[in-house]
Amino acid sequence: MSMHSLIPVDLIIDSREDSKNPEFRIELTKRGLKVSIQSLPAGDFLLLAREDSRPLLIERKSVDDLLNSIRDNRLWDQSKLLKEACELDGYQPLIVLEGWLGIVERRSGWRIQSVLRAIDSIVLDYGIPIINTPSKSATTEWLVAKAKSLGRVEEKKAFRMRVEKKPVEIRERILYVAEGLAGPTLARKLLEYFGTLKSIANASTLDLMKVEGIGEKRASEIYAIFNTPWKTSTNAR
Repeated sequence: MSMHSLIPVDLIIDSREDSKNPEFRIELTKRGLKVSIQSLPAGDFLLLAREDSRPLLIERKSVDDLLNSIRDNRLWDQSKLLKEACELDGYQPLIVLEGWLGIVERRSGWRIQSVLRAIDSIVLDYGIPIINTPSKSATTEWLVAKAKSLGRVEEKKAFRMRVEKKPVEIRERILYVAEGLAGPTLARKLLEYFGTLKSIANASTLDLMKVEGIGEKRASEIYAIFNTPWKTSTNAR
């Protein structure tokens, strides 16, 4: 698979990451970076670089994302794909872990040493560095600073990756739809409670509120998504 930027850019954001977190594109553009949205075969961000530097392929994970990917055993597949993509095209892999690890035991019941063992496996066995940022805004600040350190936009090499993106499994597609309703953490709770997206769609607000973390406001929003008739905009042409 070969893809090229039509115009010089500083940074490419994966289209799925952009659909879930458009604030990165908005803020990075405001800060003067040239940003492109494309489907990346691996990772969430690709920072392009001038000839004497290596582009940086980044997988961004919140602490909740990390726990979920360990639980589902997706972390190892994601790390392998990230490493393969970088080896083929000479990119440097990096995982940005966003948030405070101290919440692990407090909120999830996980033992911190189990999570740290997973992290050390990614760093030592897969050779992928991990840096920790406290928040999305901090991640954005780092992306801006790092992109600028890799050269002026007109100096940067064109985007090219040859790793085919793996087909998305039905389970991941289900989770993606559910995350659009309630975010990554509550999406899993909804699916664990109701079992299928159809059952969520057919649930009343009272049924939805039986799920831990779903209050009246969120339940009403989810119910409205499935029960509000679609109306074509009168301004559409």
